[in-house]
Amino acid sequence: MESLGLSKALITSTNVQTLRSQLALIHVRRTLTAAAVARGQLRRSVRLFGGGVPVVRGVRPVDVSAFSSDVIILDVRGMTCGGCSASVKRILESQPLVSSASVNLTTETAIVWPVSEAKVKPNWQKVLGEELAKHLTNCGFNSNVRDSKKESAFQTFQRKVEEKRKQLKESGRGLAVSWALCAVCLFGHVSHFIGAKAWWIHAMHSTGFHMSLSLFTLLVPGRQLIVDGMKSLLRGTPNMNTLVGLGAISSFTVSSLAALIPKLGWKVFFEEPIMLIAFVLLGRNLEQRAKIKATSDMTGLLSVLPPKARLLVNHDDGQESNSTVDVPCDSLSVGDQIVVLPGDRVPADGIVRAGRSAVDESSFTGEPLPVTKLPGAEVSAGSINLNGALTVEVRRPGGETFMGDIVRLVEEAQSREAPVQRLADKVAGHFTYGVMAISAATFMFWSTFGARILPVTLQHGSAMSLALQLSCSVLVVACPCALGLATPTAVLVGTSLGATKGLLLRGGSILEKFAAVNTVVFDKTGTLTIGKPVVTKILTTISDEFSELNSEEKWSETDVLKLAAAVESNTIHPIGKAILEAARGAKCPNLKADDGTFMEEPGSGAVASIGKKMVSVGSLEWVRRHGVIENPFLETEEFKNQSVVYVGIDGVLAGLIYVEDQIREDAAHVVQTLTSQGINVYLLSGDKKSSAEYVASVVGIPKDQVFYGVKPDEKNKFINKLQKDRHVVAMVGDGINDAAALASSHVGVAIGGGVGAASEVASIVLMGNKISQLIDALELSRQTMTTVKQNLWWAFGYNIVGIPIAAGTLLPLTGLMLTPSIAGALMGLSSIGVMTNSLLLRFRFASHQKKIHGASSSYTIQDIEAPKTLT
Repeated sequence: MESLGLSKALITSTNVQTLRSQLALIHVRRTLTAAAVARGQLRRSVRLFGGGVPVVRGVRPVDVSAFSSDVIILDVRGMTCGGCSASVKRILESQPLVSSASVNLTTETAIVWPVSEAKVKPNWQKVLGEELAKHLTNCGFNSNVRDSKKESAFQTFQRKVEEKRKQLKESGRGLAVSWALCAVCLFGHVSHFIGAKAWWIHAMHSTGFHMSLSLFTLLVPGRQLIVDGMKSLLRGTPNMNTLVGLGAISSFTVSSLAALIPKLGWKVFFEEPIMLIAFVLLGRNLEQRAKIKATSDMTGLLSVLPPKARLLVNHDDGQESNSTVDVPCDSLSVGDQIVVLPGDRVPADGIVRAGRSAVDESSFTGEPLPVTKLPGAEVSAGSINLNGALTVEVRRPGGETFMGDIVRLVEEAQSREAPVQRLADKVAGHFTYGVMAISAATFMFWSTFGARILPVTLQHGSAMSLALQLSCSVLVVACPCALGLATPTAVLVGTSLGATKGLLLRGGSILEKFAAVNTVVFDKTGTLTIGKPVVTKILTTISDEFSELNSEEKWSETDVLKLAAAVESNTIHPIGKAILEAARGAKCPNLKADDGTFMEEPGSGAVASIGKKMVSVGSLEWVRRHGVIENPFLETEEFKNQSVVYVGIDGVLAGLIYVEDQIREDAAHVVQTLTSQGINVYLLSGDKKSSAEYVASVVGIPKDQVFYGVKPDEKNKFINKLQKDRHVVAMVGDGINDAAALASSHVGVAIGGGVGAASEVASIVLMGNKISQLIDALELSRQTMTTVKQNLWWAFGYNIVGIPIAAGTLLPLTGLMLTPSIAGALMGLSSIGVMTNSLLLRFRFASHQKKIHGASSSYTIQDIEAPKTLT
């Protein structure tokens, strides 16, 4: 926390102090480990900077931050349609200790926000979670509490995928049996037309045989579906299975009465229950396959984690050859050292202790460029070691990985409902009752008035038989499942697809807001710039610009650089690191400060004795305090936008070192793209005026939309002001000092790795550390919401058109009617249509990316060195 206070103190400084303070914030974020950036620490850090984590009025906290430890996650099984998910939500929110709940049909999860009174009890999450799970189970939805301590995200996801595959296998057996029965039924009808004379063929065409087939269909392949539907009806929570079950039983009952009491004159249609169950099971099977396909992106991410690791047994520094043993990755503990050979995937998150290699991290950053890992650099489980052996010290226990964090965050995001889905949820909650009422009205009309008004329709049988058949068709054709799947499937595909591209999108609510964004506010340091200073120029008294100066001592650029590097080698500051890197690049001799002579003042500079020379490095005021009197250097126009480090040697100002935070190569393209789409772009920076305006001019942000010298709490106020002016605001930042603004904006976008810190307040994380990913995230959000709206139009349109047709509206005009079996086929196709349209999102987004980015033409390797530890 001393480092955070130090950084705040530096913010008010100028020139070198300004850049030091801004970069120190970036350094804080990059060097803190995932374990260190705990939720409480981040909130305290934000408060240190005067921000806090405000909540936008009218927006639930879930919309601006990640799921915290104050929620309960339930795995809920037994949901088959939108009516089921609406019932689960209603059941949970009816409990006195529950404030609100969000239920996802596709991922089969429920997120519960309890009231504040529930949190005062010890171990309240487990106790309340078990109570809610038990209550849901008693209501027919088998549930259990998600225990993240006992089960990692990988294990949870793997278990749920295995359950879905098991269900698919079981439904496949029922599907095979039902279609075999359907084939036998059809063969009996066909044999009647071809005039076959064999006795067994005549028996297959008999009414008794068809009645037996129909009964067997209801009792065997259709049993689970019907029993579930009837139980739901008795519990007062009817669902899609209820409608199908009522339709199948009604069809069988009517046909049985017609067969047993011929004088009724009713039509016999035993084939309808058989074909109805067959079509419904086919649709359900295809829907399950589509759900598994929709999660294939996440499955692909998790499949990159290797099952075993090479544990280093004897890792003494003095030994050249060390033995290893293969162990399961889940058994690794913090502090274990493992060996990763070329071609292997890294089995656990850790830090490189020995070796050098290029590592492919594209699985989770979306960045195709290999990254060179040196001792001290962090590596993540699932990345591929390309060309050198690495010894890695495990920093997180087995099963807890960066990849697991991504999957957990994505799954939680998929449980967030988009506001556009709320209408569908309300409709789905009462849909089944409405359909049953329409079915009853259809029966009443055709049995009472239909035959009198439209006697021509009696060619389909008696009025009662026709009324029963049409009412069954109404029950079967309705599809609440399409309504329930419209949003979750699109969000599932969109967020999963984003994760494979290095985009962590935090749910449907965020996707909907981001798609509507009309204002983007950028931080400067670490966002539009790289956040890593580099030395751009060294001026000395013998430089061409100042060759006419008279000075007792003449110091060359190499002298100034090597002496400054000797002093800065004792610091942890990013500017000091930049000077050291420049000295190494220039192959300067490696000098050391004399023992006991180094002294540093935060925000000013450092001083040390180097071979009997007193060298001071820092601000002009700092070197003057250490003997420098004259400043022969004048500020030049060329370097006025850069920060300057003054170097004094034995009381003489020997030279100036100019340091610049380089602008990202893709920043100008991103700003231009946003502007061309009609989006307002602002720049908020805590840096000085000249630096902020220079960066803005390079990337294309108008000067009147640039604000400099802005403190963290002032960023927050600016965001709130834009929101009051009815702007939908996205804030893009990367440091702890941006946390308050990220939280208060409609959509907070964090750039760079670091799921631990960014997930606390950011709505979207660009894990590839490329600002151009902002355009990809925006396009993916828009395409996902377009898909959601298409799905909802299809779901509502299908039911609005299909139910009246099933009720017989076309019968008087065209003589056409939907039989229950055809209605069942259409019902299955409606759900499949929604799932298919959601899956097509992948191809639409891939096509867009090809148009924007094209094929990658070259691959280069970026060097990542070890971050220095804050002390």
